[in-house]
Order: sequence, then structure tokens, then C-alpha cells
Amino acid sequence: MILLAVVGGGAGGYGFWTLMGYRMVSVPGEAMTPTIQPGEVVLYRWAELPEIPRGAVVLMDLSAFPDARPGEGRAVKRVIGIGGDQVVCCTKDNLITVNGKPVKEPYTEDDNGYGRKEYRPFSVQVPPGTVFVAGDLRNNSRDSRIYTEEPGNGAVPLSKLSGIVVGLGSPFSAEPFPQTTAFVEAGLPGDPVSDTGFRTSRLLVFAGVGLVVLGVIGAIVSVARFAGKRRRAAAVPPAR
Repeated sequence: MILLAVVGGGAGGYGFWTLMGYRMVSVPGEAMTPTIQPGEVVLYRWAELPEIPRGAVVLMDLSAFPDARPGEGRAVKRVIGIGGDQVVCCTKDNLITVNGKPVKEPYTEDDNGYGRKEYRPFSVQVPPGTVFVAGDLRNNSRDSRIYTEEPGNGAVPLSKLSGIVVGLGSPFSAEPFPQTTAFVEAGLPGDPVSDTGFRTSRLLVFAGVGLVVLGVIGAIVSVARFAGKRRRAAAVPPAR
């Protein structure tokens, strides 16, 4: 039983340690609706990000924008272009093109309130080491598209990203975040984000706790039985 508790402690400890590679944040505002609702909690992978796939939803530092105020905080946006991409808005069907390929983005909400889609046209080359981001609520989002005339073309340096959103909810209850294949389907190279490691880590934590509890209970029962045997043995009168 002691061994069971030790194994459980090891498994639970490892699960908890790996789960600490994820963080959660409440998303303010409506710029990512309908994908993420205002105030909804998302889980993101907290790590250095040498490469970001197109379509990933990321947590970024708003200081990346040229008009940022001190201490303005962070925001969640979708990557629609990576370093080296040519991103253009828009086709006659109001689709962005990336490297000449139109991208159908089913997750966007772009009605301007009058039943029409209206985008300000732009054409940018995304600098290396940066990403070009946009909110899913395209007509009500402060993102890279606003700053295309500024130095850097509105792109966000990778150093200003905190992580990739991989789940909806807290680490102990999150469900996988719906990742898009829109850019792959458009014929652009790369794979969507695939990270459900938090579910494995969570399972290890719960299983580890369960094993520890069983081990402790088993040890207590064993000690109680041993003590009971000793009491019964002591109560038996010596043979004459």
C-alpha cells in the first residue's frame, strides 16, 4: 500500500508539474467573438514560441502596437499571416489572401451592423520573426490591420506573444480549443495547432491523487488490523 501511494504521488506530481506549462486568462472584450465570448476563460500554452502556425489563436502583449499605453495589458487574436507572408485584403468575396491564396475563414463575424461586410483594403509583407493578427469580429477589433501604414506593417514580434490558446476553461476542466484548418485547406503549408497535453496531465493528477488516497487508506487499514491482532493476542490469558 505504501508503494501504491508512492507511485500515485509520483504520477500526480509529474502531471501537476507538466500542467504548470499551461496558464489561463479571461478574455476581455468582444474582438474574438463568436469563437470566444467576452469574459470566457481560455487555456494557453506558456512557452517560448519559435514558430506559430497560421490560424492559431495567441495571447499577445498590446505594447506591440505603436499607440499602446503603458500597462495596457494583453489581448487574444488570431494569426492570419506569419513571417514572409504577403497578406492582402480583400477579394470580391471579402476573403483575405495569403501568398495569393484566398482563405475562407468560417469562424469570422464580420457584419458591420447593417448586413454588409466592409473592410479597409491593405497589402502587407509580414516581416520575419513576426505574425500578422486579427480578431474574429473583424469590424470591431484592434489588430494588425489598423497599423499597416506604420513601421513593421502592424505585425507583432514573436517576443510579444505569451502563448497559443489550446483550451477553453481552467486547467482542471478545459476542453480542447477548436483549431482551424482554413489555411491548410487554402493550400498553405503547415499544420494546425495540436496540443491536448493538458488532458493527459490532468488525468495523471487525478489518477495520482486517487492512488495516494487508496494507498493511505490501505496503510491505515493494515495498521488498524495489525493493532487489532495485537490487542486480541494480549487479551488471551496465558495457558496454565
